[in-house]
Amino acid sequence: MDEGKKVRIAEFLKEFKKIVTKGRGLDVIPRLENRVCLSELGLTRKNQKDEIMSLIAADYCEGPEPDRDRAGEIWVFGKQIGGKEVYIKLKIAQVGKKKVAKCLSFHPAKHPLCFPFRSEKGGGRK
Repeated sequence: MDEGKKVRIAEFLKEFKKIVTKGRGLDVIPRLENRVCLSELGLTRKNQKDEIMSLIAADYCEGPEPDRDRAGEIWVFGKQIGGKEVYIKLKIAQVGKKKVAKCLSFHPAKHPLCFPFRSEKGGGRK
């Protein structure tokens, strides 16, 4: 992976987190799969938000890809939470003149996730 991609990932996360803290907050899509995950991991919505806000470039898995349902790009990240690998799909959506930080998916990964920046020297989580 090139350094430019890593910079783009960091810029996405910075903008996403800024929208969460200084903008409209975090919209989590209330899919059953996402709600069940919180229950299984014993997480509150605040814990979930904290986990999302602690994402770093090394947690990147794939994207950006065009959203197949609405305008915008989808980014996928992953994290170990409560002993499970959790799949986290994020998007910055444009709603009128405002940008909205959305979490589309937050659930145990259905297959092993790939972390292209974790193999780099000093780039991974311990």
